[in-house]
Amino acid sequence: MTAAAPKVFTFYQSNIPAAVLKGQKAVFDHLGIELVQMQDDRTGHGEWIESILAPKGDDIVVIADIDAFPLNRAAFDRAVEQAAAGALVGLAQVANHKDPGRIYAGPMFMAVRRSLYHDLGAPPMTRSATGDVAQALTDRALAAGRPLSLIAPRFAIQPKWALADQGVFGIGTFYGEMEFFHLFQSRKRNSIALFEAVAQGTITGRHDFARYIGIMTPKKRFSLF
Repeated sequence: MTAAAPKVFTFYQSNIPAAVLKGQKAVFDHLGIELVQMQDDRTGHGEWIESILAPKGDDIVVIADIDAFPLNRAAFDRAVEQAAAGALVGLAQVANHKDPGRIYAGPMFMAVRRSLYHDLGAPPMTRSATGDVAQALTDRALAAGRPLSLIAPRFAIQPKWALADQGVFGIGTFYGEMEFFHLFQSRKRNSIALFEAVAQGTITGRHDFARYIGIMTPKKRFSLF
């Protein structure tokens, strides 16, 4: 890309472990992408997203969960280019506790032009009775015939949930062709260790999947009695 890459905004509260903050920052530094980690214990996730998207303009906004990162620079640049062309870009997600059949662009990693958000009526990004955080943006885009780029999960180290009829995701999900990673359950000890390991693998350029599986595999206890 010839233009400067947009910075990435991420939201967290004080209950997020320091190891997660450090690991995410190390990956973004390695990839040469500016990351703004914003702590806010008074605002919910959806309201925070609204505040990031609220200013008018035509620039591209990129947001990520605190426990997510690109696995390579090319994947990030590709997502930004798709957003620049007018698409809503995000990791494919479903709200299994609300509507498990509706796949939407999740805010674990999302790229969108501010102008598109406002053209769609600046929909609320908070949870609703029928959708999860940011799901309304996909609903509006679909209704308006705007293009979507949904990056599907490839596999998860610990599969837990169905992505409608399109696959599965879970703890330690890898998206696309090794393009993005999202941890989920970022306050559990094993999950934090997995996040640190995948961050290290991304930085070194060598993913040790046997190690990742081992981190998330319960250790068996043996007894003579």
